[in-house]
Amino acid sequence: MPLTRRRWMTATGAAAAALGIPAARAAGAPEPAAAPLPAALKPDVFRDRQARLRAAAKTAGYDVLFVTPSTSLAWSANLAMGRSERLTALLLFSDGPAVLVTPYFEAENHRRDAVVDEVVTWKEDEDPIALTAKHLGRIKVAGIEGTTAYDTVTRLLAVAPMEARDATATFDALRMVKSPEEQAFIRDAARRTVLAIEATHRKLAAGKSESEVSAILEQEFSAQGVHGGGLVQFGPSAALPHGGPGDRKLASGDVVLIDAGCKVRGYNSDVTRTVCFGKPSDEIRKVYGVVDRAQIAGIEALKAGAAPEDVDRAARRVIEGAGYGEYFTHRVGHGLGMDGHERPYLVRGNVTPLTAGNTVTIEPGIYLPGRFGVRIEDDYAARDTTPPTSLSARPGELVTLKT
Repeated sequence: MPLTRRRWMTATGAAAAALGIPAARAAGAPEPAAAPLPAALKPDVFRDRQARLRAAAKTAGYDVLFVTPSTSLAWSANLAMGRSERLTALLLFSDGPAVLVTPYFEAENHRRDAVVDEVVTWKEDEDPIALTAKHLGRIKVAGIEGTTAYDTVTRLLAVAPMEARDATATFDALRMVKSPEEQAFIRDAARRTVLAIEATHRKLAAGKSESEVSAILEQEFSAQGVHGGGLVQFGPSAALPHGGPGDRKLASGDVVLIDAGCKVRGYNSDVTRTVCFGKPSDEIRKVYGVVDRAQIAGIEALKAGAAPEDVDRAARRVIEGAGYGEYFTHRVGHGLGMDGHERPYLVRGNVTPLTAGNTVTIEPGIYLPGRFGVRIEDDYAARDTTPPTSLSARPGELVTLKT
């Protein structure tokens, strides 16, 4: 029996309703104004994180955790900053204080923002590595946060008689599980992202380039009170899973793929919407329906205790069954939090069971080279049962925009 738009819309709508998956805002419904950002996390949250890091460090055999500017530093001490040639580092002792080593001229800013027990400063004519080694004392094993620059570690080991080990797993194990507050930040970021994409859709016009629409998207994020942006791809460009905005002009019948996100309180959203500018072809409708059903299958498989590869397999099976398996060329999703891509990764070969509170994207896609591509991406948090917690409102049907 041929797959008509009515049949697949009815089927996918019923499946989504059965899963308790919220739908996007109805077309024509009033657009909510940009809301104030949710309240920031309180200092006690960071002290609790440090306590859990200390416990994990002891289990791993680390005397201290060494953390330079990164999302892990922001997560553990509320200090979000860029990395430079001037050393700033958190020394989190497993049986001692949280000490921040930082340039003297930045100390007051860090005392205001960072949640630490002590701030140690160095001046421009001093060696911060030697100062850090002095405060490390006679510790034997340091757990090094995984994104730390190699040069920083080698310089430190040249003057500090200690063993350095990669502490990536220590941070990942704690950061992968998002609290209700963290999930709320991601949900708020996703809400603003969906609104920014929808507002961008309303400004599409034949002849506009991908780059021009990308600029419009950034403006719509600003209207939502956040900085954001993303990929904008028309027609054949959408067949490139990570193709950037270029000079291609929008034409009637084109697929329009927008993959976008923003940050709220340091936490990312990641949402992709595929629509059609003008009347879609039967094949576009068919492919969209397959991707929609694949996303629902992935959502249904997402729960604590499941292997990440099983979530990938559930979505992939739908696409393969429809004959498009070779055109689904990436994993079905990735972890989402303070980093746009972080663990856990929903990919074949990852059998480490998911945990309640893992936040991920579910983003199956079909990419037909030289023709068009379709991806639908939404954000979810795993729970002990299905359905998972929805952090973005999935579209549920192919949107057709007037030309």
